[in-house]
Amino acid sequence: MKTSTCKCGGSIKLDRCLTEGFLVECMKCDKCGDTLFTPEQAKQIIKLREANKEIEGKRKIIKVGSSIAALLPKKVELYGVKEGVVDSIKVLSSNSLEVKFDKDIV
Repeated sequence: MKTSTCKCGGSIKLDRCLTEGFLVECMKCDKCGDTLFTPEQAKQIIKLREANKEIEGKRKIIKVGSSIAALLPKKVELYGVKEGVVDSIKVLSSNSLEVKFDKDIV
């Protein structure tokens, strides 16, 4: 992006935004709140859409010893997901969890 000034006169800065249900980097005006995407950021959204189409769906939770585990489709291996790569798990709402991996998967 060549300019760092919005048409409203505000400054456009790197930020994170929720778009199409994906948390991604974006460029946001600090005055009017307009959200813009660089070509690289737009490509990332497209990659996330494609990955989500591959793995989206209901999954089973099973008991493993005294713990539980979520069964993920084998296709997630295409994105680098494998045993032992979960960095953290956080409760986001009453019906959702966030699972973070120790490296980018898309």
